[in-house]
Amino acid sequence: MARPIGLPHDEIAGLMTDLRPYQREAIDAVFAYWSKEGGSPLLDLATGTGKSVVIATLLRELLEEYPLMRVLCLVHVRELVRQNFEQLMRAWPGAPAGINSAGLGRRDWRHPILFASVQSVFRNPHLLGRRDLVLIDEAHLVPKSAGGMYAKLLDGLRVASPDLRLFGCTATPFRLDSGRLDRGDDRLFDRVVYSYGIREGVNDKWLTPLISKGMATQIDVAGVARRGGEFIPGALEAAADRDDVTKAAVTEIVTYGAGRRSWLVFCVGIEHATHARNEIESRGISVALVTGKTPREERDATLAAFKAGRLRCVVNVSVLTTGFDAPGVDLIAMLRPTLSTGLYVQMLGRGTRLAKGKETCLVLDFSGNVRRHGPVDRLAINSQRGAGGGQREQVSVKPDDVRARECLHCMCLSPLDAKECAHCGQPFTLEAPHAPIADTAPIMPGPDDGWE
Repeated sequence: MARPIGLPHDEIAGLMTDLRPYQREAIDAVFAYWSKEGGSPLLDLATGTGKSVVIATLLRELLEEYPLMRVLCLVHVRELVRQNFEQLMRAWPGAPAGINSAGLGRRDWRHPILFASVQSVFRNPHLLGRRDLVLIDEAHLVPKSAGGMYAKLLDGLRVASPDLRLFGCTATPFRLDSGRLDRGDDRLFDRVVYSYGIREGVNDKWLTPLISKGMATQIDVAGVARRGGEFIPGALEAAADRDDVTKAAVTEIVTYGAGRRSWLVFCVGIEHATHARNEIESRGISVALVTGKTPREERDATLAAFKAGRLRCVVNVSVLTTGFDAPGVDLIAMLRPTLSTGLYVQMLGRGTRLAKGKETCLVLDFSGNVRRHGPVDRLAINSQRGAGGGQREQVSVKPDDVRARECLHCMCLSPLDAKECAHCGQPFTLEAPHAPIADTAPIMPGPDDGWE
């Protein structure tokens, strides 16, 4: 696909929402890839950098050049269906776009641009007609080998559109079970054509810096069973949901959160989250609980109150890691240990968006995640030998992995290869044993502190 020529570039840009430089670069990279290789590209854009703006601009420019093109935009949650559709309508009033989402009460099928939840359309691909391009947001959530709903849908669409192309957007271009999305014989996407990460976003003032504290209270995961590279949920909740640990953790949350306005807490399971919510409420904090079993109307009302500042804290279980946009979040408490690199990044991404009066987002790590995974902008995706002799990428860590070292003077964490503390500048000795006290754990480096 060539660059759009229906209008001069500056005139197109004038009609669109003003683009940030990296957003323009990302769109240009996609068109450049299509013009040379014609495959299925992937964009790697950090949470909070405006993927919906990029998607809207790309869709308009495509349809300006190819007015007969038909595009299906897939996501997995109704919030993203609405968000991406509304962004397109802001950028392109009158766009030939519709929505197919049971959760939103809309069942459009034939619009040239159709935003849909995969759950709502996968059983009836024939009703979608010819589709030239399928755009998948949060592409890391597509199962390995595009299994299940995605497989049924894509196979059905290829009956009418044998040359169907895919285009993906994600903040984490890898899966826990199979590694990078653009590698392997069964990959959906050919390659990442553009990346813009958290470090670049913070340096360019488009994202809020994360700072972190390794807390005195820690969830003990020793002996917790694992499966598929992650802790087994039931065993993990049994380890995490201890009354003494929850009370101590909440004491630290309340103390460190005194000057913070919008708290987001991640827990392991419903009982664990319920106990955490109750304990926070007992300290006089306005708090609500959101889980996969929360009724839709209650969930919508809770999150609206949270975003509006009428509710200070939301405790959640596995429902606010993707597709949740609350820019005001300035404190994240991780009571949810994870070995998944992707989940670690997604949790932290809830705090990186800019908001008025917000200078940083404080991460309180009761789970050991920062120590295991390391700085969020220096994550390592390792290759290991698979059962058949081939290479398999490892996108999880082990419970006892250590990817940060502690300063014995100020208790800050720095990368293992740092020669001096990123915080106080004190040189490291050959050995830096862990001190059994609370530590300050920078989750990402400052621009000049030696972490790069």
